Amino acid sequence: MNTRSRLLPAAIAMIGAPLIAAAHHSFPAHYVADGNVVLEGTVSEFLWRNPHSFIHLEVTNEQGEPEFWALEWHNTVIMARMGFTPDTIRAGDEVVVSGNPARDGTRRIRMVTLERPADGFSVTRTGGAND
Repeated sequence: MNTRSRLLPAAIAMIGAPLIAAAHHSFPAHYVADGNVVLEGTVSEFLWRNPHSFIHLEVTNEQGEPEFWALEWHNTVIMARMGFTPDTIRAGDEVVVSGNPARDGTRRIRMVTLERPADGFSVTRTGGAND
């Protein structure tokens, strides 16, 4: 096998890797970047995981019925740098959140802010559009 034929697969891999990473982080494909949803509810679960952490939130809608929302957030590395641990948010916490709504109309948002009025805790998403 000559050098040229060995370099071609390596070159394809190097070109393709960023495209795969960008596809994974295509938030504008899944969320309305200029849209905003504000929710107030009770945390039912905090999933500390990669590639993105999630908060599952129970919200009472205008008809007085429960709705369950999935709030997508940062990965654990970024959250740890912000001072978070798996115990920072707990089931039962009352929170107010805002974020970008899902394009497909599901009860899912890309969280931008989180406030816990009981103790004054608040945080705003850091990073760019594709974090």
